[in-house]
Amino acid sequence: MIAARMPRIGALLSRIGTRLTVLGGAVLACVLLSAHIGTSQVVFEGQAGGYPVRVLINPPGVVPAQVPITVRVLSGTATRVTVRAAQWNVGTKGAPPAEDAALVPGDPGVWAHDLWIMTASVYSVYVTVNGPSGGGTVVVPMQTSATRTFGMARGMGAALVALGTLLVAGLLTIIGAAVREGPVAPGQSPTPARVRGARIATASGAALLALALFGGSKWWDVEERAYQRRLLKPIAMQAAVRLVDAERVLTMAITDSLWLTNRFAPLMPDHGKLMHLFLIRADGAESSSTLAHLHPLRVHADTFVTRVPAVPAGRYYLFGDLLFQNGAQRTLVDTVDIPVAPVVPGEDGSVPAAVSSAVVPTLDTDDAWSVVAPVSLGAAYPLASGGQMVLTADARADVGRDLRLIATVTNADGSPSTLAPYMGMGGHAMVIRRDAGVFMHLHPMGTVSMTAQAQLMRRERGDTALLDSAQIARAMATAEAGSPAMAASSAHAMHATQKSRLSFPFAFPSMGAYRVFVQVRRNGAVETAAFDVTVGERSR
Repeated sequence: MIAARMPRIGALLSRIGTRLTVLGGAVLACVLLSAHIGTSQVVFEGQAGGYPVRVLINPPGVVPAQVPITVRVLSGTATRVTVRAAQWNVGTKGAPPAEDAALVPGDPGVWAHDLWIMTASVYSVYVTVNGPSGGGTVVVPMQTSATRTFGMARGMGAALVALGTLLVAGLLTIIGAAVREGPVAPGQSPTPARVRGARIATASGAALLALALFGGSKWWDVEERAYQRRLLKPIAMQAAVRLVDAERVLTMAITDSLWLTNRFAPLMPDHGKLMHLFLIRADGAESSSTLAHLHPLRVHADTFVTRVPAVPAGRYYLFGDLLFQNGAQRTLVDTVDIPVAPVVPGEDGSVPAAVSSAVVPTLDTDDAWSVVAPVSLGAAYPLASGGQMVLTADARADVGRDLRLIATVTNADGSPSTLAPYMGMGGHAMVIRRDAGVFMHLHPMGTVSMTAQAQLMRRERGDTALLDSAQIARAMATAEAGSPAMAASSAHAMHATQKSRLSFPFAFPSMGAYRVFVQVRRNGAVETAAFDVTVGERSR
């Protein structure tokens, strides 16, 4: 009877083993879908007191989890580095104490530590560096979310089934032996009644164990479904291009039930814009591409509208970056078909029709678009107004290696070109894997939003009000003017505007073919260049 039940028990153990391994991997493995697509990593470069640092954070996509944090001290000698995570609505008063990072052997100036994060939320990561030059702290925004579940290794499953089978068999053997031989005096044989009782007890024990395993399996099914419901999902939306008075107009309507029921924090402007929209050509020739960096107008609580500039017709990837007042960042994702631009009235001699900006908003002065012919990393890209841009990396472009993408702009005569601020930054870069599985928007300080950083710092000081767009702009100016840390970060971000060279700290999250778009403002116009990068496995 026991042998007949063992295959069923083994099958139940296999299911339980699979689920336990998934849970164990989620809790113990050192592996967010937020403002970026296909990766949750955070790269930040700034000043911690007198020490320039580059911080790399790799949330694993499961919660709870250990989050690896790497701090590279770019100059100077640090004697101690600590890291601390504070949830956005709690602050440091409710956060665990700072934890010491350890020097990474064989990599001078690099410190690493894994922080336990128990809740999916937005965090301020406080990185403190101490050394002969004193001490300083920098705040790095981080968002953690459950975006996946881990599978189980084939060998681990087999081991769990074998161990579970052995455990069940041992337990049933103990039950049978206890009933059959427990009351029997030494040297005596159990009576037939004892033998029958042992068999009944063993069968009953097997039935109870099978019932317990079945109940455990059903309980875990409920837990697994609940976890799946908590996984971070893209914000549901619909995007379409329509013709309005001979103008192509892109409308993005958010249809997500959480959005429509006001379960997101209010939006706040980033670089003065509620949305940074990127349209990247998805079809067409491999040797060319199109990028449009636009800033749609919010015409309703769930609707954004923008004119479509003079870009070729075709299918485009759509990425819309949003920033919320709790510091969270999300990206709207879709594809949209842009039709051929109609003939503009007046070009054939007729009277041009007046188009109301209330119906079709005008393009923003910071909107920029360009058809580009990408070149390889390290090659010179000819700019539209003369001169060229060269994009290089200060380290080999391998998966997970933190590096700087360095853009150098020169005039037609080879002299350094002066760059003007573009929305408060020296420039912007957009990184997309060619299959659109990864998209990231970079600034000279990294992947983080300076506005989110300032918002989290204000909350730590006690300013907990969720402000509207006008108030947030005034508060931002006050905070940035009065905060030494923000001043240092701002100076770092704007430093490149005094030169012809700017850098973007980054780490490619996966292997593949990437395209990097770089935008700078020079000679009164926004210039766009594109570079192709092949990312391979990291060599040891």
